[in-house]
Amino acid sequence: MEITAKEAAQQLHEIMKSVRETYERNSEELTYCDAEYIDLTHALEFLGQEQIEFLDLTKQLQDNRRRRRRAKDENERLQPLYDLVTQNTGIVEDVNKGRRKVQDIIKTQAARSYKSRVRNDMQFLFDEARAASRNNPTHQVQGV
Repeated sequence: MEITAKEAAQQLHEIMKSVRETYERNSEELTYCDAEYIDLTHALEFLGQEQIEFLDLTKQLQDNRRRRRRAKDENERLQPLYDLVTQNTGIVEDVNKGRRKVQDIIKTQAARSYKSRVRNDMQFLFDEARAASRNNPTHQVQGV
């Protein structure tokens, strides 16, 4: 699979951003589930059997523990990448700089044109070839 420099830079940026966001969202879910678990266990302690059955606390506890486990397991897998992104704060900025440089290079290349050095009689051909390649980006002119 081939990948362009622009695609690679964009994917690196998106991956690093996604790792951080997912890890932090999972951490929030863990905090929520822990607090919810305390509420649910207190409900078991203080409520009567009818109320416990009405609220279906067993199902709620099971759901709570499963959501917590999913978030915890995913963060455990993400931890090495999250550490890389957060502990090497410069890497995020370096990837962003690299992405911006790639975009600048692409813009520069798009504006580039050939100016004949000696054979001025050929310049109009170069200009026509350049215009054709702008109108049809897949059009490749050999030697220009």
